[in-house]
Formats: sequence, C-alpha cells, structure tokens
Amino acid sequence: MGKTGLAHRRSRPGQRGQALAFALVFLAIGGLALYLAFNASQLTSAKTKLQNTADAAAYSAAVLQARDYNFAAYANRAMVANQVAVAQAVSLKSWIDELKGTYTENTWIDTLVKIFSDGQLLWTTPKQLGKAAITPVRSALNTLLPPLVTGLDDIIAALSMAQRAYHAGTIAAVPLVTDEVAKRNQPDSTVSSGYFLGPRYGVQLARWTKFTTVTDPQNPKQGSATGKDRFADVTTDGTTLDGFLKDRGSPRSPTAVPTAYKGCKGAVVAIMVTVVTHDGGTHLRRDKKGWEALDASQANGTLACVWATPAGPVGFAIPTVSSVGRGGAANGPGGRYSGRSGYGGYSNFGGSLLNPLTLIAAQMQYSSGPGKTLHNKPAGLQEYADLSNQPKPGTGPVDDFNRAPSITIEAQRQDTSVVTSSRVLPGGDRLTLDGRMAGGMMRALASGSAYFIRPTDSGGMAGALRSAAGWRRADSRIEYPSLFNPYWQASLTQTSDLERVAAIAAQGN
Repeated sequence: MGKTGLAHRRSRPGQRGQALAFALVFLAIGGLALYLAFNASQLTSAKTKLQNTADAAAYSAAVLQARDYNFAAYANRAMVANQVAVAQAVSLKSWIDELKGTYTENTWIDTLVKIFSDGQLLWTTPKQLGKAAITPVRSALNTLLPPLVTGLDDIIAALSMAQRAYHAGTIAAVPLVTDEVAKRNQPDSTVSSGYFLGPRYGVQLARWTKFTTVTDPQNPKQGSATGKDRFADVTTDGTTLDGFLKDRGSPRSPTAVPTAYKGCKGAVVAIMVTVVTHDGGTHLRRDKKGWEALDASQANGTLACVWATPAGPVGFAIPTVSSVGRGGAANGPGGRYSGRSGYGGYSNFGGSLLNPLTLIAAQMQYSSGPGKTLHNKPAGLQEYADLSNQPKPGTGPVDDFNRAPSITIEAQRQDTSVVTSSRVLPGGDRLTLDGRMAGGMMRALASGSAYFIRPTDSGGMAGALRSAAGWRRADSRIEYPSLFNPYWQASLTQTSDLERVAAIAAQGN
C-alpha cells in the first residue's frame, strides 16, 4: 500500500523541469515590464521637464511682448503730457505779450482817459502796477520759453524714436531670451535649432509685427479721410487740455468810470465808461505741425458830454473802442496762422475772433501772425505706435479680442540626454525595442502672448484684475485694448492645431 502511494507521488520523466521553465518565462516578462516601466517613467519625466522648459520660454516671450506694449503706452502718455506742456509754454508766451501791451500806456485810449476821465487813477494805477510786475516776468519767460519748447520737442522726438527702437529690440531679443531661459531651466535643452529662422516662426512673426503700426500724424496719407488721428484726439481731448489753453477769456483791471467833467468843462452831463476785455486760446494746427496761440485785449466804452446852451443841449458821444494789448505765439512753422480753426473742434482762439468785445484786437493779431516760432523742427505731433486695428468684442475669437498674437516656442533635447535602460544596463542597447525619437530629438511646444485688462478703479476690488465683463470704468465705459494705457500682461495660451501640425511635419523632414 505504501509503495503504491509513493509511486504515485513520483514525477514522470516528461514532467521534470516544467516549473523552472514557467518561472523563467515569468521572470523574462517581469524584466521586460520593468524595462518598459523604467523607460516610460524616464521618458515621461523628461517630457514633463521639457514641457515646463517650453512653457517658461514661451512665458518669457509673452513677458517681452507685454513689456513692449507697456513701454509704447508709457511713451505715448509721456508724449501727450509733453505736448500739453508745449501748448502751455506757447500759451504763456502769447499771454504775457498781451499783458505787456494791456498794461502799457501807449494807445489813444490812454490819452483820452488822461484828458477826460474823472476816474483816471482807476485806469492808470493798475497799468503802472501791472507793468512793474509784468516786465521782469516777461523778460524771464522770453529767456526761458524758447529753450524749454525746444527741449520738450526734442524729448517728444526721442520718445518717438525710443518706441520704435524698443519694439525692434524686443523682436530681436525673443530668440536670445527664450533660448537662454530654456538652457537655464534645463541645461540639456534649447529652443529648436533654426526655429527662429524658419517659416514657422516667420508666419507668427508677421502676425506679431502687423498687430501694431507706427503712424505719422503729420502725414495725410496715413490719416483718415477726415484727417482724424488717434494721438491727436487724445492730446486735444477736453479732459487733457486745461481751461487756460482752451479759453482764457477774462476781464482786465484798467477801468475808466464814471464821469468825464475834467475834460468836459461846464457840461451838464459828462460820462466816460471804458472797460478792458481779454480773450484768447490755443489750439493744435489742423496739420498737427505745432501749436498756435492768440490773445487779445480790447477797450470798450463810451465818452459822452452834453452842454446846455441857449439854443438847446449840445454835445457829442464817441465809442472808446481800441486794441490795447495783443499777443501771439507758436511752435512749428510760425510766421502766419494756419487758420481760425484748430484740430479737435477748437476754433477762433477761445472765441476771441468772434467775441465783439475782443474782435478788433484779435483780428489785428491774427493778421500780423503769431510771430517767430519758439521752435521749428522737430515740432508738432511725432510718429507714435498704436494697434493696427482697434479690437472690440465680437471682432475675433471668443475672449481673444483683448489678446495679442501668440508666440509659439519649440524646445528640444537630444534623446541621448534621457537616461533609459539602454544607458544604465549592460547590453541594454541590444534589445530590439526601439525607443528612439523622431530626428533623435524630444520636442515640446508652448505658446504665450500679452493680453490687455484694466484693473477696476472703484469699490472694494480696486486694483484687482477682473474679467472683461468687469472692465467698466468709473464713467461706466469699457476700456478696450490700446497702446495708450499700460495694462498689458503676459500669460500662456493654447497652442493652435496649425502649430502642432507644422511641428509634426517639421519632425518628418
């Protein structure tokens, strides 16, 4: 009985070694799985690092783009501010010249007042005091204003050139900066060789460069059919120019009131009422080549005397109307006024050429011209950068109307830089599994661009960034993208399918 059981437990000759074979098979499968898992892990890690590198490079390009637009915006705002400063200097020159004439006793009205007016001191005292105060101020301004206007015009021209230079420098810097960022982020990675010289980058570079334009306000071929210009609109906006520039009308202190018995001896009625009215303004020439100012002061009144005679009342009445002070100034062409109307709807120099109380004096000044220019070249509005088209919601892809063209970066690293089993296992390169990559390179795409968003300026969220729906300003208007406000920021964007297809096609070459 025991022998029989023992015999059953013994293996047959054909079955010996089968367990070892199965173990070897499982061991081989496990080794292959481990091989694949190790390689997959290494490749996934390398791909993630390369994608992060591409993201960093693309974001750096977007930052450069945003800085370019913000620099242009700051430069535009600085040019506007300096244009207003030029206009103020031109206004001061015209105004101080008018004051000098008004407070100088050299007109026939001055003689008439001395002869007839019983209130002569009301006329002569303000003139004497005013002349004493105005003379040194005018002398100082005559010395200061020409070099001031020259300096401001030169600063404006320098800002204009700086815009163009910065933009060109930004375009040139993108390849260098993105490649440096890629190397700093991962030493064995670079931007794909020849990428910035190839047609793929050329297409997006064309979109980028066409997104903005440089406009010369003085070139009629670059303006609209109506002569409208965006920079000129901003510069002459009612909130940009102060009241002194637009209309500086005001009364002047010399006054002759109320009687004239001193000159009309024995008269029963002797009246002399004469007051001085001033008006003036400054506007941008319609050709945008400079600013022009005109100021005029005019005496307006009546002198009337009546005597009682046996034959009845006898007398006279004459109007006391005369120009007493005039001034004009300009930068740009100078010599003659370019017209009664300036850019932006301003006309007749604050209304002085229409106001009957200043019309005579203003017309005399207009006929004689603004005088020698404070500065000729460069003068007026200079070239400036702006968006080629003013984007608005609904004119482009959803939520992209506030975004500049994307800049796509392709980062790469050699497949031999990835540590796989073929490099760490003896004879691992003799395995038949092919882990090589297209062109011997691992590549990753990333895109970024600048976008425009205005921080809210009211409420508890002041200074915070909000979506386009919350872009309403304090005046309930929506701020659209422009190069007049520095609200450009950078972010990564979705890489387009066209870029991906182009990248795949490039790998096959």
